[in-house]
Amino acid sequence: MMSLAVGFALWEAAGQLEVSRALPPFTAVVEAIFDVWGREQFQDAMLSSLKSVAIGFPLAVAGGLILGLLMGRFRVIEWMFEIYVNVFLSMPLVALVPVIVLIFGIDRSSIIAVILIYTFFVVVVNTFTAVRAVDPTLVEMGRAFGANEFQRLTRIVLPAALPLTLVGIRIAAGRAIKGVIIAEQIIGLVGLGGLVQRYGGAFLVEDLYAVILFIGLVGMLSMESVRVGEARLLPWLKAQELSAT
Repeated sequence: MMSLAVGFALWEAAGQLEVSRALPPFTAVVEAIFDVWGREQFQDAMLSSLKSVAIGFPLAVAGGLILGLLMGRFRVIEWMFEIYVNVFLSMPLVALVPVIVLIFGIDRSSIIAVILIYTFFVVVVNTFTAVRAVDPTLVEMGRAFGANEFQRLTRIVLPAALPLTLVGIRIAAGRAIKGVIIAEQIIGLVGLGGLVQRYGGAFLVEDLYAVILFIGLVGMLSMESVRVGEARLLPWLKAQELSAT
């Protein structure tokens, strides 16, 4: 909170000094927030964007967890998919948007596809890395005690890989917000991405910052919700941190 207070104070000072036309005073942006956030147009755009994320993000997480787990446990699966994961992870994904539009058309399906591409491969890589980082002696111990493959996965590999896996999900939550905004700007000027494009094109700077701050707030809350989930799923990590201090 202190960091935000200092940042907003510097923003206000720069705005009052008219450092740039693109940087209005923070108080003017706050006034725009009360105006813009209350508009029906903004609320409809917000619901549209959040609906796309609510559909695409869980699908990306579920698929990424499954593929990452399989790649981490089975060499054949790794050899089959590793090159595709690396290609899509390193490729500028904005270049794929026209292809996605050709496949799915100009509607919500294309936006959900962009969200999937932006988030899926991050979850895959983190899950794969987490599974590979599991101490092999733990797996061997489970095998020695007669645990089958499913039991070793659910009782040994997954709990041990969960911390790094949840880090990937947290990163993916932020990328999901980024993906929906980019998709909405390019595909159909809908949702919050469409508002950013319209307000920026009309030079409505205060309104533009009001929307941008809301997007940042949603991204921060989504990542923080995953962090809270980490604390509930991994209570032993918190205990280790307290003991270390």
